[in-house]
Amino acid sequence: MSRAPSPQANHGSDTWLERDRAHLWHPWAPNRISSETLVIVSGEGCRVWDADGRGFLDAKASGLNATLGYGCRPVIDAVSDQLSRLMTYDMIEGTSVPAIELARRIAGLTGPELNRTFFCNSGSEAIEACVRIARSYHTLSGSSERTQVVSLRNGYHGTTMAAFAATTGAAPEAGFVSLPGPVPPAAPGMGDRGGLDVIRDHLGEHGRRTAAVLLEPVQGLGGHIVPDEYLWELRKLCDEHGVLMILDEVMTGFGRTGRMFAYEYADIRPDILATSKGLTAGYASLGAVTTTQRVFDAFEHDRDVGGLAHGHTHSGHATACATALAVLDQLEGAGVLANTQERGRQLLEGLGAGGVGDTAFVRDLRGRGLLVVVELDSPRRAVRVKQSMQQDGVLVRRSGANIILAPPLVITAEEVDRVTEAVVAALNSDYVLAI
Repeated sequence: MSRAPSPQANHGSDTWLERDRAHLWHPWAPNRISSETLVIVSGEGCRVWDADGRGFLDAKASGLNATLGYGCRPVIDAVSDQLSRLMTYDMIEGTSVPAIELARRIAGLTGPELNRTFFCNSGSEAIEACVRIARSYHTLSGSSERTQVVSLRNGYHGTTMAAFAATTGAAPEAGFVSLPGPVPPAAPGMGDRGGLDVIRDHLGEHGRRTAAVLLEPVQGLGGHIVPDEYLWELRKLCDEHGVLMILDEVMTGFGRTGRMFAYEYADIRPDILATSKGLTAGYASLGAVTTTQRVFDAFEHDRDVGGLAHGHTHSGHATACATALAVLDQLEGAGVLANTQERGRQLLEGLGAGGVGDTAFVRDLRGRGLLVVVELDSPRRAVRVKQSMQQDGVLVRRSGANIILAPPLVITAEEVDRVTEAVVAALNSDYVLAI
């Protein structure tokens, strides 16, 4: 597939990278520029092109958020239309139709009880709001001693203060505790019960001080699927101890696993739900925190504040909300979820048929929907696989020893075959085998 050069490609990658080194501060490090850094200037469908005209199949959907791919015309038109009428309006003293409609649409997907949505700007900000809402809820309910937030090891919740504390569990003095879950490093033979026994014992001892349990249905750092049975039993434990259940679906929400929300596999509902990435499919920045009516009512009935004393300038940004509405139209009406399920099965089966699971240094192959992980024996080998695949024209994400495959949900069968071929080729390349 060819594509006309972008106006931004009037310089080659070397020129842009030189300017990048001089002025731009990248996330996660002071500067991540290297010989492998791509200057992406355009995209269409599941493919992107760099400033040198090279094309790549994006099997990581940008930051796992470009769920509808690049150049989705209905979404672009919705953004343009909203910008031409009203880019946004202050939600503190007013409201806007897109924010109202998006909250209503989300309630239709999560309801009947999970029906109140607070908007912010990102997944990390959504987790911050979740923690604040959970602690404030208990204070307003007469249990101000409930401040502890329990999370699971191997989880990932973001890099803002509370989100990072919940990710690392490194701030017990601030009320964050991280416990072993049902996935590694659980002891061999313990299965799901091992993780449940740990959290059951913890809540038995500390339940009266616990505000919430925060976890992902699929853990972001390694793509480990939390068993449905574990989520179901944990839901009961939270109810038994009066603890709120917060599900972080920033990565999995709005279609990534083949259902609108990953918690649907376990047939449960959280008390608080955090979403972001798939909500706007990368076309705008937006996060959402959706709560039950019971949680909302605790704030509504508060005589001192009468609401949540928390927010941002761009909370409920009208254009971002209009973007999300157009994304939901695509997810609900264009067969995207069905394609996600089918292409996910195809990817797992193709990798299995390609002998990936039998390769000596492959530790595991797992996935749900279009979130598939090939776990290798070392981060060093995973780096080489990622590099080899980029040279082959396929982009993937690496996390530790894991190769994460999370392409746009609109990927075709032919493109899935291309990803599979690139993975198998990389694993069998001399560059990777030489380690």
